[in-house]
Amino acid sequence: MKRGGGSMIAALILTCLFAMTMLLTLVMGAKVYRGVQQRVEDSAAQRVGVSYITAKIHANDHADGVSVQKFGDVDAVVLAQEYDGERYVTALYVYDGQLMELFCSNLDDFSPAEGTPIVEAQQLTAQTADGGLELVYTDASGRTQQAYINLRSEVDDRAQQ
Repeated sequence: MKRGGGSMIAALILTCLFAMTMLLTLVMGAKVYRGVQQRVEDSAAQRVGVSYITAKIHANDHADGVSVQKFGDVDAVVLAQEYDGERYVTALYVYDGQLMELFCSNLDDFSPAEGTPIVEAQQLTAQTADGGLELVYTDASGRTQQAYINLRSEVDDRAQQ
C-alpha cells in the first residue's frame, strides 16, 4: 500500500511542477506581449502626426490650397477648400501638447484652443522651401521627424511671419 501512496505523491508533485511551469510561461508571455504592444503603439504614435499632416496637404495640393502662417503663437499649415462657392480653411498645428485640427470659414474668428485634438505632440514648425513645405514635427515622447513635401501647386507664404 505504501508503494501506491508514493506513486500518487510523485504524480501530484509532477502535476504541480507542470502547473507552475505553465503559469511561469504564461506570465513571461504576457510580459513579452506587453512590450511588443508598447513598441507598436510608440511607433504608430511617432508616424501618425507627420503622416496625417502630409496626407491632408497632398489632398489639398491645388492653387492657393496650401499656406503656412501663424495661428496665435504657433505655426500652422492652412489648407483652403471651396464648398458651394464658400471658402473654408483647415488649420493643422500643435497647441497645448496636441496636434490640432480646426475647420472653419475664417481663421481670424477662432483661437488655437478651439481645434480638435488629433494626437499628442510637442511641436510643429512649418516653412516654405523650394516650391514645397518643410515640416519639423516633434511627437509626445520628444522624437523629431522632418518631412519635405514637394507640391505640384504654388505654396502661399504671404501670411507667413
